[in-house]
Amino acid sequence: MDIIKLNTNKYFKDRVKKGYLWIFSNEIEMPNVKKISLVEVYDDKSNFIGMGVFNPHSLISVRILSKERKTIDKNFFINVIKNSLDYRKKLNIDTNYCRLVYGESDFLPGVVIDRYKNVFVIQFFSYAMELLFKEFILEALVELFTPDYVVIRNDFYHRELENAPLGKEVCYSKNSNKNDISLQEIYHFNAKFLVDVINGQKTGFYYDHLENRKYVYAISKDKKILDLCCYTGSFSIIAALGGAKHVVGVDSSSTSVSLAKENAKINNVKNIEFINEDVENFVKYDKEKYDIIIFDPPSYAKSKKDIKNAKKKYISMLDNIKNLLSKDGIMCFSVCSRHIDMDIIKDIIKSSILKNIQNLFIIYYGTQSLDHPIYMPMEYETKYLKFISFRLIL
Repeated sequence: MDIIKLNTNKYFKDRVKKGYLWIFSNEIEMPNVKKISLVEVYDDKSNFIGMGVFNPHSLISVRILSKERKTIDKNFFINVIKNSLDYRKKLNIDTNYCRLVYGESDFLPGVVIDRYKNVFVIQFFSYAMELLFKEFILEALVELFTPDYVVIRNDFYHRELENAPLGKEVCYSKNSNKNDISLQEIYHFNAKFLVDVINGQKTGFYYDHLENRKYVYAISKDKKILDLCCYTGSFSIIAALGGAKHVVGVDSSSTSVSLAKENAKINNVKNIEFINEDVENFVKYDKEKYDIIIFDPPSYAKSKKDIKNAKKKYISMLDNIKNLLSKDGIMCFSVCSRHIDMDIIKDIIKSSILKNIQNLFIIYYGTQSLDHPIYMPMEYETKYLKFISFRLIL
């Protein structure tokens, strides 16, 4: 593979020395080469900075793979994936069911890999990583794990930022029939879940809430619980297994609700119901009271320019949700956007709930699970999930 030499310009501040893995388009001297390439990057004084992938059509022009000169081949990716696996084993993460690779935090920039035991799902946030190294990454997974299937899910909006096509495919099957893939049964905390790796949201399941689900399990006994934006029922079912008196899960997707009902069956929980309804409408018109309400919506802020409108939407939703809480109720509120930090979340709570209710106590802070490590030199880019639980005395 040809390696292109690339120079940064006078505006480049060498954050790579401190571990930052991105170089932006306004920080480099654009080369004559206008195609995605493997590059060696040098500063404006010709000092070597690192090796990475270059995409001339992306604001993130270079993603650094190594701060040393290395051969980027199958063995390179085997070593990176082995390191990410070893890290998770040291933390006693169940490596059969986890996020195996979390992009920049595992030094595989722009690449996410979720493992569902014998099925692996890859997302390429970097088009350059996909075009240049998809086959090496696939070969590394096959050599390390001998999977039944490897699926690529490139059907998400971030791809547009890379000028990359959307799509999904089963790119590897141990057997000849790639269309034979079915729902995967996984183990997560103390429950089983069926996962649709082809048509489900993101890669099919959200591993990132593991610790937050453990918390909900711990507080659920004898409680009446409402789970808003329940997807396939993970919070709902774990709350039911925690001894909840009754659980109601609500989601706008009929497909997700159908799978949630199946997940309730395989966990043998009876004190649970799932409702297919628009969540915004549900919280306006529901007349029931709940001891615990979990609100885990999709991201309202996909970029910084969305923050203002996202705040308005969160405030509007919480205004209605608080009316469904029983006396001395607990609310669990989750935000999955890196652009909404905890200070903004507290402002949202003050603008919606605290404007009428003063007796509010924060009882738990949560974030993404251990298999989604937050890489400190890129904390803003790798820390996205915030979870806050508070008690209201009405």
